[in-house]
Amino acid sequence: MHKAYPAALPWGRRNVEQHAAFQCMWMQYDHVLPNSRGGTSGTHNIVVTCAPCNFGRMEFTLEENLLIDPRTAPFEPSWDGFEAWDGLERIMEKR
Repeated sequence: MHKAYPAALPWGRRNVEQHAAFQCMWMQYDHVLPNSRGGTSGTHNIVVTCAPCNFGRMEFTLEENLLIDPRTAPFEPSWDGFEAWDGLERIMEKR
């Protein structure tokens, strides 16, 4: 997207140079129990988060941030329209 629309969707090396919406879509691995608190990099301690959540939580635990453990939250799909989603292919068609 940045390559197609560089002026509208900036993506620089620093946070202030990055479009906030794309930061939310930038998936990262996050340690549930931070390394600085004794957490390991094993799969049992890793979840996928967006960049703002990963960086915003920093070295604090889930409990300290009043967050639930995503590994224990029940998965309940709530969007019935997923089969109609086009994967944003319509954006590429307009180019």
